[in-house]
Amino acid sequence: MCDDYANAAVRHFRDGQLLEEGRRLPNADQLFGLAAECAVKTALVTVPGVAQDGTLSDRHRQHIDRLWDLMPLQGIQRRYRGLVAVLKGLRRPFADWSIEQRYWPDPVVTDEALARHRQAAMRLLGSVCLTGWRKGT
Repeated sequence: MCDDYANAAVRHFRDGQLLEEGRRLPNADQLFGLAAECAVKTALVTVPGVAQDGTLSDRHRQHIDRLWDLMPLQGIQRRYRGLVAVLKGLRRPFADWSIEQRYWPDPVVTDEALARHRQAAMRLLGSVCLTGWRKGT
């Protein structure tokens, strides 16, 4: 079975919104990072040499903090111009995000970091034409 990154991106983003509303910031932040990662992987699975039959190469099976610098911009430019614009326009918004944060104490995630990660994830989802992540849609 192939990974369904598009579905996962939307699901993680929606769940992140719910957790943010409940002030469960560390878990909300984790899900915004995973949503961003899945949005990017939605594009990557279409790139020859990066994926084969919908499966990503081991090199690209990374989390968003590392994956950001591995994006083959030329390979995705024709189909995902909006994604390339977001990747070039944002300055590594997940550089301070880590999957390891799931083990850290609650106050590690600030409101500022959460807002930056949510906004970047939102832009990434939009750039790969994923809908249904806004409230009420």
